[in-house]
Amino acid sequence: MSSEAYGATFSEVYDRLNNDVDADSFAHFSVKCFESFPKTEVKHVCEIACGTGSVAIQLEKRGYKVTASDLSEQMLAIADNKAFEAGCKNVIFTKQDMRSFTASNKAGAVICFLDSINCLLTPKDVKACFDSAYNILVDGGVFVFDINSKYKFEKVYGENAYILEDEGVLCAWQNFYDEKTKICQFYLSFFTENEQGLYQRSDEEKRERMYTLKNIMSYLKTSGFENVKAFGDVDFNEADENKDERVFFVAVKP
Repeated sequence: MSSEAYGATFSEVYDRLNNDVDADSFAHFSVKCFESFPKTEVKHVCEIACGTGSVAIQLEKRGYKVTASDLSEQMLAIADNKAFEAGCKNVIFTKQDMRSFTASNKAGAVICFLDSINCLLTPKDVKACFDSAYNILVDGGVFVFDINSKYKFEKVYGENAYILEDEGVLCAWQNFYDEKTKICQFYLSFFTENEQGLYQRSDEEKRERMYTLKNIMSYLKTSGFENVKAFGDVDFNEADENKDERVFFVAVKP
């Protein structure tokens, strides 16, 4: 995922600890965007930072050809196996950095969900990602993505701690948000049950940076995008970064 790939343990338990994530709703939102905003028909979709491939698989089931990439080999292995089990034949998974991704054929749409953009820790990295999206799109193509909002960093992350659990796995999650750098450090301790019924501990660290709506709008326009829209949820309500936890963006390549 992005410039800092998830480790083996997080990749293995990612779907189990995020079972409240509705990949179908993200796919449905994407299709609505494909139908409403591009100036060209969308047939080929590129997903960056695809994780375990849940959204890519949902889009393939809706008839799209999907090229999905991630930096984590563990995530991609899981995604490829999920696609095989789902009978998906029009998804290609590749290992790529979201700051410099490519595809053999240009796409009508590029998508990136679940706050992967926040994992890019400098404006330079975000702009490189946006430039790559612009270059891979056909004229009139659409870029659809989300970010964690200012509200989420300040009020939900902050210096709060959380416990995530599912059968056979527990994650202790501690946040430290620096308002000066706008970077939140996540310290994750995983306890996973092995075949003998014993729990093994592993630790990982992740970082995300907060970007304002104004920041993102500016970076998109610098990369050449137009008709940029920001929504507070997948129902296309107007975004409010001081209330919404997640903000969805749609931008069109001229």
